[in-house]
Amino acid sequence: MAFSWIEIVYLIFSVLTIYFGFLFILLYISNKGKLSAVPHMQNLPSVSILIPAHNEADVIAKAVRNAKELSYSGHGWTKKLKKGDTGKFEVIVVDDGSTDETAVIARALGVQVISKKQGGKASALNAGLAVANGAVVACIDSDSFPEKEALLKSVPFFKDSDVGAVTSRIYASNLSSFFAKLQNIEYGMIAWSRKLFEYIDSIYVTPGPLSFYRTDIIRKSGGFDEKNLTEDSEIAWRLLEMKYKIKMSPGISLTQVPTSFKAWWKQRIRWNIGGIQTLVKYKRSMFRKDEFGSFIMPFFMLSYALTLVALSIFLYLVYYWIVSNILFIAGAYNIGISPIRHVTPFFIPDIFVIFGSFIFGMSLVIVSLGLKDMKLSRGPITWINILIYLTIYITIFPFILVHSMIRYARGVKVW
Repeated sequence: MAFSWIEIVYLIFSVLTIYFGFLFILLYISNKGKLSAVPHMQNLPSVSILIPAHNEADVIAKAVRNAKELSYSGHGWTKKLKKGDTGKFEVIVVDDGSTDETAVIARALGVQVISKKQGGKASALNAGLAVANGAVVACIDSDSFPEKEALLKSVPFFKDSDVGAVTSRIYASNLSSFFAKLQNIEYGMIAWSRKLFEYIDSIYVTPGPLSFYRTDIIRKSGGFDEKNLTEDSEIAWRLLEMKYKIKMSPGISLTQVPTSFKAWWKQRIRWNIGGIQTLVKYKRSMFRKDEFGSFIMPFFMLSYALTLVALSIFLYLVYYWIVSNILFIAGAYNIGISPIRHVTPFFIPDIFVIFGSFIFGMSLVIVSLGLKDMKLSRGPITWINILIYLTIYITIFPFILVHSMIRYARGVKVW
């Protein structure tokens, strides 16, 4: 039996997709008892919490109060750390050229505030990094709110001297819209898969809503990349290239997600362009004999390739279905019969149906496992939501990727 070119491409796509599906399931089975474990650390290092902010007067007070009230050892928040401090943390707000009352509000709450000319988030983080006195820096977006135990659940991972960064579980804080609830499912699956990747030393992003870094390492490496649209991805890749590990904690940070399709699309364009920038920057490490070169980079490139292949197959099948039906209808009318009255419903399973059904079933299993373990308790997650997430929401991603590549090719590398 001969296969057409589209069937061969689809077979390759299906085999790779199923392979990674089984990889996630096997990693889960091997490590499901450890997903929420936190190492014991006797003396907790000092932490500098950096909150970059540009025109965030409406949320900065909530962000600062939330940060000051985080639990940490027996001491907690202090206005400014001193050399040798342990078990304490400071909060530094970096006002990145705001034209509203962001800086005034933050200062009134008693934390350190640095005001600078607007230069973007990475520039603001670097300004905070320059004055940070903590052994660890924690980066928190101004519209994100870590839960009270987030520090205690995250910082102990630095007990291992090979760990350069620790990230956390990010969930949506605003769940009033159905669109936000779909994003929350996505965030839960990202958290689950990222934790599983920890067990093969392959976490490749440290997201802005809450991530931690060893201060001396970040300074030594040159700080955050101010030219990259996703500095949180770039810094993670840099640490991996330097052979440091990245861990994933059970600490939770709630962040505001886009509520409109336009804002969501714009956010994902930025994520994709930043990812492409990062991939291009570190192409020199491709196939290096470690997890970064032999798994993370090929996986990242393969995920892009599979996304584009999926889009191509989808467009081909839609085109084929439309053309076939047009030709059938035209032929029926040409010989004088009604195409509707003389059609007998039939179903013949083919390669697309067989592998597509298996992949969809595997996706349901993976999503069910992931959401159960990530404990997304903020609002009910129904099977209707999950089905829409798998059949509509994620099918938009290939179109965003194509748009991102076009913008990148045209030189749109600033926001």
